[in-house]
Amino acid sequence: MTTPIKHLIFDMGGVLIRLQWHQQASLLLGRDVPFEQIHALWGSAQSTHAFETGQLDFDAFTDALIDEFQIPLSRNDVQNRFRAMLDADFDDAVPLLKDLKADGRYTLSLLSNTNPCHLAMVQERNTIWPLLDRPFTSLDFGLMKPDPAIYRAVLNALNAQPEECWFFDDGIHNVEAARAIGINAEQVFGPEDIRRVLKEQGVFG
Repeated sequence: MTTPIKHLIFDMGGVLIRLQWHQQASLLLGRDVPFEQIHALWGSAQSTHAFETGQLDFDAFTDALIDEFQIPLSRNDVQNRFRAMLDADFDDAVPLLKDLKADGRYTLSLLSNTNPCHLAMVQERNTIWPLLDRPFTSLDFGLMKPDPAIYRAVLNALNAQPEECWFFDDGIHNVEAARAIGINAEQVFGPEDIRRVLKEQGVFG
């Protein structure tokens, strides 16, 4: 018998919120960075890993990023481009979350690699954040996707079994890591993809 789904877990950037990640990262680094390489580059950089696990403040991160990648820009210019990486919500993000909330069968959670700068921007918007029951980030655990430990930490916090969860992320390595420990997971690029997957799987819609 199929295990009932109880938890829906969403990445944030590229899934619920549009990103200008590729454009701004390429401008910062002075070279075009293919989309499929962005996640790996970002996750492996010492400066970004420290920032997104709560070890550096914004200024210290900026200085470390400039040093690590030899960026020929001022701290202020780098920080402005960094803020610009986070774009507006996808048009259907809030309606999707409201529809799932009204359905009442699922806990709606977030699992995002993020940082104090972008997190504050999202919380100040007050759009998707109030609709999430359990918003988890890399800052909460001092870990980043695709480390298997962060998925186990979320399952523990939710008191959930892997097969009771669906996880949606735009990064294929994050999706594969979730699948490796038994979580249902799919690579998506916005709310329309999420709705399609939920319908195809008989979860919602």
